[in-house]
Amino acid sequence: MTPDLLLRLKFRAEMWFWAKTLPLRCRKSRDFADILHIADAGASRRYAGLAAAYVARRAKKAGRRPWVMRDRRCLREGILAYRFLTLAGVPATIHFGVDRTSIGKAKLAAHCWVSADDMPVLNPPEPTMVTIFTEKNRVGTA
Repeated sequence: MTPDLLLRLKFRAEMWFWAKTLPLRCRKSRDFADILHIADAGASRRYAGLAAAYVARRAKKAGRRPWVMRDRRCLREGILAYRFLTLAGVPATIHFGVDRTSIGKAKLAAHCWVSADDMPVLNPPEPTMVTIFTEKNRVGTA
């Protein structure tokens, strides 16, 4: 097996595990700080070199058949993509927003998306989305 193939297999296995255990990790999350703590990958860059588009595509695939958290698809995929983009050494930002047309209605419409190089790579927002919180990963900082 080539080192590149081995790296991708390890990456896919770890992401699958994270996707399946994410509901357990998020069960007591109540605010952005809790979510960001879960998504934080620390200083490891063990998947350095993987492209942002590849990581985002794998996050969508890993999160597509949830055991629970069915109604929070964008959050599930966003946490996975942000965490694994960090592990791949890609500077990324996770965004949280609300749909301005839902403000004042019985149910507020919220959304989570991830960008790299200021371009959405996962779950781009609708034009009516208003960003309420963002967090950049620590890739490239000391």
